[in-house]
Amino acid sequence: MKKFFITVICIAIAAMVGYGIKYAVTPINTQKLSYITQENAINTNGFIIRDEWVMYSRSAGTAYHSVAEGERVSKDSTIGSLFYGDVSDDSIKELTVVDNKIKKTKTEKSEELISTLDSNTLENNIYERENDIIDAAQDNDILSIAKYKKDINSLRQSNQLAADNTEQELENQREQILNSIGVNKEDIYAQISGVFTTYVDGYETELVPNDIENYDVSYFEGLSQSPKIQKIDNKINAGGAVCKIVNNHVWYVMMDIPSDTIEGREVGDNVKLRFNNMADAVVKGSINSVSAEENGRVILTVKCPTYLESAFSYRLVDVDLIFESYEGYKVPIQSVRTEDDGSKKVIGIKENREHDCYCDVLFTNTDAGYAIIESTDNAENKLSQMERIVVGER
Repeated sequence: MKKFFITVICIAIAAMVGYGIKYAVTPINTQKLSYITQENAINTNGFIIRDEWVMYSRSAGTAYHSVAEGERVSKDSTIGSLFYGDVSDDSIKELTVVDNKIKKTKTEKSEELISTLDSNTLENNIYERENDIIDAAQDNDILSIAKYKKDINSLRQSNQLAADNTEQELENQREQILNSIGVNKEDIYAQISGVFTTYVDGYETELVPNDIENYDVSYFEGLSQSPKIQKIDNKINAGGAVCKIVNNHVWYVMMDIPSDTIEGREVGDNVKLRFNNMADAVVKGSINSVSAEENGRVILTVKCPTYLESAFSYRLVDVDLIFESYEGYKVPIQSVRTEDDGSKKVIGIKENREHDCYCDVLFTNTDAGYAIIESTDNAENKLSQMERIVVGER
């Protein structure tokens, strides 16, 4: 009996050793890990819709813009003047120079720059630099002496600038220029806050945020696919555009897309937009409205609350509408293993050793046979540390 048990034990040990050898030498299928971005998106053309205010002239005249192209302005702020008559280019240039000096003076005053220091403080600074020169001379420090002299000259020049270009004097110069022009004028005030521009395309009244709910496929198809952007000249005809301000807080993109691409989607769902004709700029937004279906297509409008500078230079856009986006490791479905507790893992390989890498499955494409995964937050073995993963049974 004793021999029998010994024989059984020997057979069991031999079987285990044999199985272990077989397991060790059996080739396994592995592959490298690749990190990708998976998007559920469609490409289409669209129109940007903005809250825009355009000023039109009642009669022919000359426009003067006191703010720069692309500058942000506040509501009710002065942005220029409209002269009802012909004004020379030289007068416009003189006015521009004086206005820029006034802006500079106001900025320096608000920032408490050296040009606005009172005379006592300025003299004290000069006095300190003169003493520094004496000390440097005793030490034969030629470089420091030159620097201190330069500082003194700068202080005196700044003092002269403050004396010569006081805000009141500049305002007087401005008034003299206006009097020399000698024609009636109307100051222009911003009716909304936003970005100032002198470019128009004719769609300012065709595409209006308040009318978005009324836009359908037929209306979209009736819009020209090549808006003509025009620069406003300072010589204005009666009824001509003088300037424009664009709301820079909220804007919209209207797109014509197949109706089946939005099945299961609702107003308010978050999406992303990538503008291929704006250096691939990407912004976040939400579905604002969906029109009735016409011939298998709908008009979808996305609301964008994100500031994008280039959005104010375009009307027609080449855009990718991104419904979902996943970033992670692309692996074969069969490499993902399910534990008894429902957790997921893959077997990673690093330096010829196998490691259990617990993961979250972000996306699965059953037809194509792959999944996108990422390490769980508390995973001991991160996928980013692995060289390869095991595919199939092990």
